[in-house]
Amino acid sequence: MSDDPVRIALVGAGRMGRTHLEALELARGVTVAAIVEPVASVRAALPARGYTMHASVEALLAGDDFDAVLIAAPSDQHLALVRTFAAAAVPMLCEKPVGVGAGEAIEAAAAVDRAGVIFQVGYWRRFVPELRALRERIAGGELGEIFQVCGFQWDAEPPSAQFRAHSGGIAVDMAVHELDQTRWLTGQEVAWLSAARGAGGPEAGRDPDVAMILAQLTGGAAATVSLGRTFPHGDCCWVEVFGSAGYERVPFMWGEPGERVFRDALVAQAEAFAATVRGAPQRGAGAEDAIAALSAAELAGDALMDGQPRALSPAVPM
Repeated sequence: MSDDPVRIALVGAGRMGRTHLEALELARGVTVAAIVEPVASVRAALPARGYTMHASVEALLAGDDFDAVLIAAPSDQHLALVRTFAAAAVPMLCEKPVGVGAGEAIEAAAAVDRAGVIFQVGYWRRFVPELRALRERIAGGELGEIFQVCGFQWDAEPPSAQFRAHSGGIAVDMAVHELDQTRWLTGQEVAWLSAARGAGGPEAGRDPDVAMILAQLTGGAAATVSLGRTFPHGDCCWVEVFGSAGYERVPFMWGEPGERVFRDALVAQAEAFAATVRGAPQRGAGAEDAIAALSAAELAGDALMDGQPRALSPAVPM
């Protein structure tokens, strides 16, 4: 492919899709080729910027005016869309978590592997400069042996009932970010985990509004994930790392200024994806990362149901 802008079609124009649309418009080396959104009212609410609009993926595929797609549809539609675009040999940037269960992520990875297409997963934290610097410090041994990693994700307010119906629950919707972040920062996998719900929100099922995950990693470090959906400071994320030679607390997304961090990371993610489509090495998360994070998150959801710990790896005994 030449150095011409990569023409990316956006699939799904809901809340997250509109956020990605803003990032695509800001990204260098990218142009928005088309938007696919099956709901007429959502299509009508989009800004009038002259984009080609399609009501179906089939209509998009009938043309040849795009190079790649960004999948921002609801999580329970990810697998079907990945299969469709893999069969059409279309490079994909897919929002996390690539399904609502590990089995779906595994099937998506198999489809991508058979087709031999580019597949990047939207774990945008990997493009936050503060987190990239923290990862380099950990890898370089500046914090010594890592004892514990604590990830926090607290949203300003709970999601709608419609969103809940498609999200797979708080562990699949939210914890996958913290679990992928922990793996990426430390280079360690989750060996076993347990989970507990907090007060507030639904009293039963996989989708409480407050949850805590406790995990042990394959390298021996402990990890915690704190999740909540009502926070007075707005949408906030931070991480703490305890090591034998140092401690770091990185509040990389905090309130309104954090929205810029989120936007900038999505822009960098889109630019990295476009570079990969043009032939550069892939920098973002891939299918195996989606499987690892979703496998752990699915078991965390199970643990929220009954309070029993789950093992993912025999490397560290329970």
